[in-house]
Amino acid sequence: MKKQNLSRRSFLKKGTMTAAGAVAIALSGISISPSAWAMTLTTLDHKTGKSLSALCRVLYPHKQLTDVYYDACVEGLDANAKNDPALLKLLNEGVQTLNSHSQNNFLALSAEQQLLVVKKIEGSPFFNQVRSHIVVALYNNDKIWSLFGYEGPSFPYGGYLERGFDDIDWLPNH
Repeated sequence: MKKQNLSRRSFLKKGTMTAAGAVAIALSGISISPSAWAMTLTTLDHKTGKSLSALCRVLYPHKQLTDVYYDACVEGLDANAKNDPALLKLLNEGVQTLNSHSQNNFLALSAEQQLLVVKKIEGSPFFNQVRSHIVVALYNNDKIWSLFGYEGPSFPYGGYLERGFDDIDWLPNH
């Protein structure tokens, strides 16, 4: 390997070129497609993860959210199940129950059919566990707040009195 001396001038030149390239890419609108996201699971298998993601969408349906956000919630469940064998068993058996109510393929059902299947397991420990995890994991994700018109917490900005308690425009006027 050839040793290369890097002068201050060449370092600054290369750094400037790298920064300019990054800005050019950002301004061109090139981004990673949401469909390029791959759910990373360490404990659950992929089909179970996708079934849980579909369940999350049934529980908290939002047309403006891509599967990326639901998949991220399932990654949290997967991380929790890694150290909790009882949770892992509950998740695996719960997905098996979903599949048993849908000719062994919950994922192949339409959204309306999935909702009917989910209503059959409503109130079960599996349903309650997934629902209670997802409501927090999904709505605490600050990346989706703007999609709902939520400006975020007011406390860091002095509270609603300092920031404007009536500046929201997404609630209907009564």
